[in-house]
Parts: sequence; C-alpha cells; structure tokens
Amino acid sequence: MTSEFKVIIIGGGMGGLTLAHACLNQGISVELYDKRDLKTMLSGPGGIFIQHNALRVYKLLNSGQLSQRFYQQGGKILKGGFFSQTGEPLYINSPEFIREDNLGVCLLRPELQQILFETLPPEIVHPGVAFENFQDTGNQVRVSFSDGRTVEGDILVGADGLYSKVRARLQGQERLEEPVYSGTCCWRGYFNTSSLSLDSRYSWAEFWGQGHRFGYFDVGGGRFAFYAFNNTSAGGNDDAVGGSLKALRSIFQDYADPIPAIINILDPEKIYRDDIVDRPPLGSQWGQGRVTLIGDAAHPVLPTLGQGGCMAVEDGFELAKQLSVHTGSEDNISELLREFEAHRSQRVTRVFNTSRQIATLAQADTAIGCWLRNWIYKLTPTRLADLQFKWLFDYQPKP
Repeated sequence: MTSEFKVIIIGGGMGGLTLAHACLNQGISVELYDKRDLKTMLSGPGGIFIQHNALRVYKLLNSGQLSQRFYQQGGKILKGGFFSQTGEPLYINSPEFIREDNLGVCLLRPELQQILFETLPPEIVHPGVAFENFQDTGNQVRVSFSDGRTVEGDILVGADGLYSKVRARLQGQERLEEPVYSGTCCWRGYFNTSSLSLDSRYSWAEFWGQGHRFGYFDVGGGRFAFYAFNNTSAGGNDDAVGGSLKALRSIFQDYADPIPAIINILDPEKIYRDDIVDRPPLGSQWGQGRVTLIGDAAHPVLPTLGQGGCMAVEDGFELAKQLSVHTGSEDNISELLREFEAHRSQRVTRVFNTSRQIATLAQADTAIGCWLRNWIYKLTPTRLADLQFKWLFDYQPKP
C-alpha cells in the first residue's frame, strides 16, 4: 500500500480512532472527522469492556503501546459472574476458561478515548466538522461537510455510530429510521470504592432481579463503573420520582449488598440514563462502491456481552488489513470492501443474536421466568456455561 492512498473516516469514537491507528500501522494515509468538539468527542458515560479479542488487536498496533496504556490506566477483567437478586451465585466465570490470567481490561470511556486520541499524530483528527454528504466519482470519493469544505480520498468509512449519517446517505436518506427499542432503559456512571467494601474475589458482578439488573466492574484507580437496567417504556425520565438516584433506590432497594450501598454513594449529577436499542444486521453487504461502515454504524448490538466496542475494534483492524492488499486497480477497491463486509457479517450477526438472547434471560420479568432462569444457570456446569462466551475469544487477528 502506498502512502498516496487515503482513507476518510467519519466518527471519532472507539471504532473510528482504532481504524485510524490500524491504517497508519499499514502505511495508509488517513483523516478522521467528527461533528463534535474535541472535549465532547473525548467524553462518554460509564465504563467499557475491552475483552481479549479486542486487546489482541491493540497488541499489534503502536508496537503494543496501546494495550500497555490500557492496562496501566484501567482494571483487569478477572473473576466475576451473575448473581440472583439475593446474592446467590448463578454463574461464575474465570479467565482460565480461555487459558489467560485475565479476560481483558475495563476503562472509563473518556480515558479510553483520550488514550486513542493522544497517540495519533495531531494532524489526523479534525473535531467540530460535521459530515454532510459524499459523492463516489468512480476513481475517488468526494466528501462534503456542513461548513462548506470538501475533501477527497480513496474510500469513505462511516464510523459515526447508531445514528450514522453516512449510512443514511448510503440509503438515500437525510437521517436513519429509529432503531429498535429493547424495552429496557439503562443508568450508567462510576463510583470510588474508598468508602465501600466490595467482595475482593470479583472484579465484576451482575445481579439479576425481576425485570431489572445491576452490574459493576473495575475500571482502575480504586474506581468501578456501574450500570443498571430496568424494563420500562421508551422515552422515559426520572423527573416524576425526583431524579435518577431516587429511581435507582426505589428499584434496587431489595437487592443484596453491595448494590444498595453502591447506590448510596453515587453522585446524582454523574448518572446518565438512556434507552437501550439496536438495529437488525445488514447482512453481508454494508456499503457500496468506495463507501463502507464499521462498528455501531453497521451493526449496533445490545450491551449484554460487553462486545459492541470490541466488534468495532475488530472491524477497524480487519478493514485496514484488507486495504493493505489493494493492487492499485480501481475495481479492486470496491471488491475489497465487499469482501471485508462479507467476512465480518457472520461474526457480528452472532454477537447480535446472542446479545438479544442473554438480555431476554437477564431481563425476565415474571416470577416463574426468573425462577426458571436462575435454576437453569445454577444447574448448568460451569464448563458448559462457559461455552456461551468462549467463542467470542477465539478471534485471532493476524499481523
């Protein structure tokens, strides 16, 4: 691949920034644009899992410096599992099931974004520039922005998330149709453990109730991120009950320790609530011509497996690797992009389906449904229960 070949990325989230790193790793020129100002682009609620399948990518980028930074900043994913509302273990997972001493690392989203951004050359990322449209001229793609500027490159990648404008333009729309609501809202944030005693055996835990669940995980520096789900109508807020903190206390007051104790130390100003949504898979073709998509722009999934960001990381690496074999033929570019999409479609579709299946179990909202769920998990041998997750870690990126 020659340096004259240029990739234009729209979207400065985890997927877009990782793709920029992967392109540079392959000697590909890249420019990234995001409509948000830099401060907003580097922000985000709660924490995120970078599991070993994604970490294997980062170990191949920047001479392994990114993965080293993540471990220095975040918290290792060690032993953890699912518990009933009363604190009874349902399924305990240990890193040994993938023959590693940890399953990856968790970080607060702003800290992850900051590391990915500051380790790129400063001229690569252009915040505060909103994508407007593109034109595939056959031998290039011309990208226009709302401030009137235009840039040209060899391919355009939409890494602009759930409401991707690149995807909308591919479909001839101004904006995408609404995503599919899961029936569940989520609160997210983080807390400091200095005034709280957590079970030191677990770096993460998720407690399952009837129509709601609460989880937390280590993000390093004595801090833990939390998330809480509740079955409810779309578009709701907590104003009627006096705010998010009161809503959480009401829903989770009967949970076993440490859940009520965690809620009591949360800062109400730092709790973020949104509705949980996804979109059905696009199949084996995500783009057309010189335009493709990665991450949530192509395949948003429910957060049940903690693999949404990891899939974007895999996408970015595999796309850059695919482009590295570009022969210089104009027809070759479109073929490479369609091959990339077809190659990724089966895995991301499986993640989509599995995420929905486990979310349905975790959010069971009838007494009999919860009893059956808990009974099944308790009676299933751990080695068999591990199989529902082991395939996720089989991904082995090749340099």
